Amino acid sequence: ELLLTPGAVRAALTWPHFSVTSFLMVRRLRLQGVVPATVIDVGANVGQFAVACARTFPACRILSFEPGAEAFARLERHTRGLAVSCRNVALGSSAGVLPVRRNRHSGASSFLPMTDYYRARFPDLEEEQVEEVRVELLDAALADEELVGPILLKLDVQGFEKEVLAGGERTLSGCRWVLMELSFHELYRGEETFVSMIDYMRERGFALDRLVDVLREPARGEIVQADALFVPADGEG
Repeated sequence: ELLLTPGAVRAALTWPHFSVTSFLMVRRLRLQGVVPATVIDVGANVGQFAVACARTFPACRILSFEPGAEAFARLERHTRGLAVSCRNVALGSSAGVLPVRRNRHSGASSFLPMTDYYRARFPDLEEEQVEEVRVELLDAALADEELVGPILLKLDVQGFEKEVLAGGERTLSGCRWVLMELSFHELYRGEETFVSMIDYMRERGFALDRLVDVLREPARGEIVQADALFVPADGEG
């Protein structure tokens, strides 16, 4: 698919950080009419999604949040010179300090412990150490920002979605699109799964619009996660 996708080879050779998954996902969003003026990138990791958005939507402003020290350093390096503002902080339902479980694969790091179900399907993932990180509320973190719409809020926070949204009710109300990576089974102990998050978003005026991408476990091809796009149920945002 990648080699046949227009612009893929050029992107792989010229972008400061190239992720196949993020390239294809952001390209799909653009083709499907999702063209934001502002992207709030929560759980930015090393900048995969931020770089793809900056290159795909050159007029877009991106606000990226990443709490892990090592991942944040790479995020800053990969987005240098792009319209990306990087913040070394986690987001949750209350401000303070929390221990994050760093994983060998940094994108799988979480405040929540992995379940046996997740370990059995992805045995290469391994929690290595705990890192204390600062936590803020999304609404407080953006209180002084003038956000230009339309706004895309992207969450990739490994089971912590509900906590982030609980601290960002005002921000959420101004978004046209919300893109969340959600699990069909409990991958992290205590996380809200796909169905319960659909109900949670419905209570806040958002409806599931479509699935943008899915993650399959390698052995049997079972779908364990999906990137779900939500839009205001009343068609406004």
